[in-house]
Amino acid sequence: MDKRQKNERINLILKLLMAILFTTGAIIFSYPFLANAVNSYYDQKMMEKNLAEMAATNTKEQAKRHQEMAEKNKELAESKNMTNIPGMGLVEDPFENAVDDAKDPGKAYYEEHTVGAIYIPKISVSLPLFDETNAALLEKGATILQGTSYPIGGNSTHSVISGHSGLTERKLFTDLEKLVIGDDFYLTIAGEKLAYAVDDIQIVLPSDIDKVVIQPGRDLVTLLTCTPYGINTHRLLVTGHRVPYVEEMAEEVTSTKKAVERRFRLYLLLIPLFFAMIFYWMYRKFVYYQSGKHSYDFCFYLLENGQPKAGVTFTLVRKKRWATDVTSQPVAVSQVDGWVSFPEIRGGRYYAKAIDGSTKPVKGKVRRLKDRQFVLSHVTKKKHGKKVTYYLENGAKK
Repeated sequence: MDKRQKNERINLILKLLMAILFTTGAIIFSYPFLANAVNSYYDQKMMEKNLAEMAATNTKEQAKRHQEMAEKNKELAESKNMTNIPGMGLVEDPFENAVDDAKDPGKAYYEEHTVGAIYIPKISVSLPLFDETNAALLEKGATILQGTSYPIGGNSTHSVISGHSGLTERKLFTDLEKLVIGDDFYLTIAGEKLAYAVDDIQIVLPSDIDKVVIQPGRDLVTLLTCTPYGINTHRLLVTGHRVPYVEEMAEEVTSTKKAVERRFRLYLLLIPLFFAMIFYWMYRKFVYYQSGKHSYDFCFYLLENGQPKAGVTFTLVRKKRWATDVTSQPVAVSQVDGWVSFPEIRGGRYYAKAIDGSTKPVKGKVRRLKDRQFVLSHVTKKKHGKKVTYYLENGAKK
């Protein structure tokens, strides 16, 4: 192995190591985005399936479920115990009955507790809505906090819907801080569709519970999550009041669902493309290195105004920068028929240029190890069966 081959081998190894490190870093960096896209898509499909099944139940069953929620809301409005909220001055902690150490209690469990869905178009959120709060349900979607109203609408109701922020595999309410006054969010529950417009945004301490109490005569829903990101010492409260649900809002809900699907399909396309590009780059580096062990012909015809041009001297170098001293480089002179030939050149990447600068440079590289000649660029290519002939039209001096 000569010095050049040894240097190229070291260079190849270093580049492959860099490619591996880059790919590893890209995977680590993109994992949260990919996991969120996949989980959001899967959760939305499951949510739509559950909502379709609920919609298929007869009207009497839906009305009965709605009536049960309405009665509980009425009891809550008449009760003094209206602030029994997790992490905000609890008397009773609903997390005590959470599914302990159960990463996934099963599909049936989530279906049993699904009562609807929440859509927040501003931040492309489309989540299942569960009827209680516990560790397992918080991992999958938004939850209604025990001790607050069910979000079915009605005067003197105030539902608090919580969601995690900052999870690695799901965004959930991570982007809730991007909402501003006037933004809308929508609920589908017990066969009804409700709309709320944000009118109040506050950051409070966990013990500051007076912000989420029922306000007589008002129909409110507060979205709750922890803040700041990764510290979680405070609570972000985004409160909205009930507004009429109109056709344009249904279009926003549909658009939000499609955004989740588009994000999933985009990653589904980009991931194979990314790895294909990485593997192709590594393959090209491998071919470049291996071609240095073989010899190939660097040949073309020189034409001027469509006619062969003889007597032009070309030199062949490995870099596009031209050294003033070309005595150490291969040299070829165009023949009567315009033929320029550098035979038996070791594989790699080369540039051929007329010493007098009368033509544009010709770039050549080995595409496949089994080829017998370099593949040339910046020239005209003509195929004769399996054989390829290259023609360089004499152009202006560059």
